[in-house]
Amino acid sequence: MGSLSEIGASIIEAGASGDLKQLKVITNKVDDIGEYRKICDEYSDFTTGRNVLHHVVEIGHFEICKFLIKTVKVYIDSLNYKGDTPLAEAVKGEHVKIVEFLIKRGAKISLPNIEGFTSLHYAVLKDNMELMELLLIKDAPVDVDSVDGTPLQIAVSRGNVQAVKYILSHGAWPSLFCAFADTPLVCAVKSRSFDCLELLLAAGAEPNLFFSGISPLGCAAKEGDTKFLKRLLKAKADPNSDLFIPIEDAAMVHNRAAVEILFPVTKRLAVYPNWSVDGIIEYIHSEEFKTLREQKLTNRLTELDFGGMRDASNKEYTLAILLYRMASLLDPSNPKWISKRSLWEARALNNTDTCMIALLDAQECIRLKPDYPVPHPDHGGDIAVAANELFKKFLMAGLVFSLDPYNEEIIRAFRLTLFNFFAWLSQMSSPDVILSFS
Repeated sequence: MGSLSEIGASIIEAGASGDLKQLKVITNKVDDIGEYRKICDEYSDFTTGRNVLHHVVEIGHFEICKFLIKTVKVYIDSLNYKGDTPLAEAVKGEHVKIVEFLIKRGAKISLPNIEGFTSLHYAVLKDNMELMELLLIKDAPVDVDSVDGTPLQIAVSRGNVQAVKYILSHGAWPSLFCAFADTPLVCAVKSRSFDCLELLLAAGAEPNLFFSGISPLGCAAKEGDTKFLKRLLKAKADPNSDLFIPIEDAAMVHNRAAVEILFPVTKRLAVYPNWSVDGIIEYIHSEEFKTLREQKLTNRLTELDFGGMRDASNKEYTLAILLYRMASLLDPSNPKWISKRSLWEARALNNTDTCMIALLDAQECIRLKPDYPVPHPDHGGDIAVAANELFKKFLMAGLVFSLDPYNEEIIRAFRLTLFNFFAWLSQMSSPDVILSFS
């Protein structure tokens, strides 16, 4: 019929267009079913890495899906470049019948892609309860991090009360949060879902547990609807904790009703010349307070930076990463913290999960500072030449890793290049120094 690449292209085309007849014709023109299976499994789109099964489940063609899995016996858990399986693609397309079939045929439901999304994440993002039930009945893991958080965090952020109730009933931890997202309680306040807030508190969510940035009570203090604030106070949320206490958060947005609720339960701060509702609101918008606020934030970031470097020098990379995550949440627009965090993630890489996190941080660093340059050897002599080589190796290693993220040898190579690149990047003392290489 032609070269293997021509056969593969024909298979992809037939699958993507839903042409079962043509797929069967091609089967008859290949030497044996084993060779046909190999082509189906290994041939994929250059740009996306999707093979014929990915294409078929995407368009929701059940008969071709059955033909490929039952007759051809293709590999059911193949990955595209993003790390999505055919099951994940079927969930994204909300093809319930195909999802049910793939699960019955043994498809793995817990595989995350390079952004941490599992099939359950996609079902929650689609607000599709039928798919959630199919996956959770088969024990889909519920406490799995992704760039958007856990399935519970996503459900709460979308205000999907039914999904929150169902995920909690399958053992989700109501206080769990990953470094990329807020706590479930903060998610509930931000989505203005009082029902979700009640469900989380009833399930045992801890109102005083948060990673960094803003607490659930601090978030509620900014809301015009004070029922969130009152409910969290009833649940024993502490009004006197956090870098900036909740009453200050309320005053910053001129939320007088919240300031009045918090005033009786907040300890007096000596820096305020007039400790009253009006006095707090007035002082919070003064130049004196703005200077004080900036100094407090700077001091906290300096402490985190010092602690992170100390932990890293002692090879306590996990602790260093944690401190730089806190810094990036307090100062989210500054790529410096993500760069340093990525440096130690690269140094500590020991599995595909941490490798995925390091990649995501690299992407976030570029998003925050898109003018980070590609160092050019014509600028800066030997140092720039070395930097340019590091950057090229980093890009090439990232590409190779994206093509095969579960290859242990590639993981080790990517770990080394990622570490070297961010080691160089974090040594740049200012944007001006960095830009001098462009």
